[in-house]
Amino acid sequence: MQNQEITNVLIVGSWAKEEITIENLKRYGDYQVFAYIDTNNPGIIELCDNYKIGKLKDVDDIVQYARNCQADLVLITTAAPLEAGLADALKEANIKAFGPDKLAARLESNKAFTRKLLKKYLPHAVPEFQVFSNADAAIDYAKSMNWHVAVKPIGLTDGLGVRVYGEQLKNAEEVAKYINFIIEEAYSGYNEVIIEELLDGEEFTLQCLVNDTSLVSTPAVQDFKKLLPGDRGPNTASMGSYSHRDHMLPFLGMADYGEAFNIIRGTLKAYKEETGRICCGFLYGQFMVTDQGVKLIEYNFRPGDPEWMNVMHLLEEDLLNGIRAVLQGEETTLKFREQATVCKYIVPPQYPKKLHQFLDVSYDKKITELTPVTLYHSCGIDEKGRIAVGTERGLAFLASANKITLAHKRIERVIKQVKGSFFHRKDIGSAKLLRSKMDHINKLKAVKDNPLKMSTASEADYLKVYDLVRHCPPLEIYPSHLYKIIIRFFGDNCYVAYKDGQLAGWVMGFISTVKPDTYFLWQIGIDSTMQGTGLGTKLLQFIENDLLKKNCRRIELTIDPWNIPSQKLFNKNGYRNYSSDEGVPTTIVNGLESVIDHYNPGRHFMLYEKNIATP
Repeated sequence: MQNQEITNVLIVGSWAKEEITIENLKRYGDYQVFAYIDTNNPGIIELCDNYKIGKLKDVDDIVQYARNCQADLVLITTAAPLEAGLADALKEANIKAFGPDKLAARLESNKAFTRKLLKKYLPHAVPEFQVFSNADAAIDYAKSMNWHVAVKPIGLTDGLGVRVYGEQLKNAEEVAKYINFIIEEAYSGYNEVIIEELLDGEEFTLQCLVNDTSLVSTPAVQDFKKLLPGDRGPNTASMGSYSHRDHMLPFLGMADYGEAFNIIRGTLKAYKEETGRICCGFLYGQFMVTDQGVKLIEYNFRPGDPEWMNVMHLLEEDLLNGIRAVLQGEETTLKFREQATVCKYIVPPQYPKKLHQFLDVSYDKKITELTPVTLYHSCGIDEKGRIAVGTERGLAFLASANKITLAHKRIERVIKQVKGSFFHRKDIGSAKLLRSKMDHINKLKAVKDNPLKMSTASEADYLKVYDLVRHCPPLEIYPSHLYKIIIRFFGDNCYVAYKDGQLAGWVMGFISTVKPDTYFLWQIGIDSTMQGTGLGTKLLQFIENDLLKKNCRRIELTIDPWNIPSQKLFNKNGYRNYSSDEGVPTTIVNGLESVIDHYNPGRHFMLYEKNIATP
């Protein structure tokens, strides 16, 4: 599809994620934008050129409205019309849609279909599970897993259906009771239930534009479904979310992100192999980083709310650039600002126990006009001017900054100016919450029973190396592709240490062609969970023994005079500061002799060496 082919765009959906999508199209494109909504959303109505209010499952009416709009492209961003077969109906009407047909929409609307598909083609990506139509058999299976299970309805539940042992389900009796309820009441439209192994880890979202096996990815986001601070209380559709300025997450590295991306691509290929058909649309993968690797929690075949707002807030170009690419069977890299984002919802006090409420608040619209915080609507306005949230939440506040914590503070300052009766999670984006996420992941990585494994590096290590370096200040962080190139061509002179399957240590260096008996050690990093365990010494000993076999007799390196941990490590292992022996100007920095301007003006470094051939 070329630019001139798209003049009129119709968006089907009523909430904040649709509002911010329309905002992007109006900012970066020259389109007439129309909206089909089921509530009087003031943000959408203000932005779009025309709209119609109807029922999101009324496929015939939506198709007719698309004809009336002369829509060149329909973006289907909500689940109900997809399950009802809107994409199929639009295709029959010869109207281009970006959204899955009814069969592909089962990746979201039928959890059993998705679990069985991945078990067949990508078994490593899903936890242990079984699907039951008999409650007694399901209860027996849960009991066999010592009740440590997640209990999941098969179909759509607006994000409120999954319950897990130890949280929403306090004991075995509650697990059994919920299983019976799902099957007997056909909750979510199915007389079946999924009983799944309970995973421990941190969840994250990866949203992609997909068509056939072509993908365009977006930054990773973490959302918060629990109602209460500290991730406690009942599940909600989501109370908020954040993203990191490097487009990963504080606890998420490129290796895990890459694994999630590969699972999505593998799913598209598996679906095509299994059905002979293709997927198309906004595919949202909810993943979890666990001690067993990255696992898929679920798919949604539409943008996440609020996660889509985090990524759209950063997108600095027309969203349709990515959609056009995948529709043409191509892949592209969209331009996202390198900033952190935080999104928070304010909701009625009784949410989610009670739905279809009014959000009784008032605020001066200038509070967002005069601050770097934007307001979006997952609500409608009724005939009396009241904010009606329906099955949704309320008002979303979104901010960006250089740090997650700063964006969090900006939103909190604005929310303090909102008057009325509401609830929100004050902790989303706080330093305390971020630390808890990192601590959780570090605990998962910190099992001490398995032996330490050290070896020269292989190309498969490069993303893990990049992630380790990112979290090892004050090491300089180089682009990920630099590590790939260096390991590919010089991997026999670079070293890795693994503990419990996780990269725990890394050394990069080269054997000199000018002085063939000298190894220049460029970079050494130890994972935070292994610092203080003696791994640095063990890794140096391993390297020295290997280099002796390669006829090296000397190791040389540079150390920043302010890098105390590195000084302690190398001093303890027999290395010495020889800066004064080089015959170049030196100075005293931090009480230590250092070569003046060794790397560039103002960067004074110490020269260190060790003769490893000396007994």
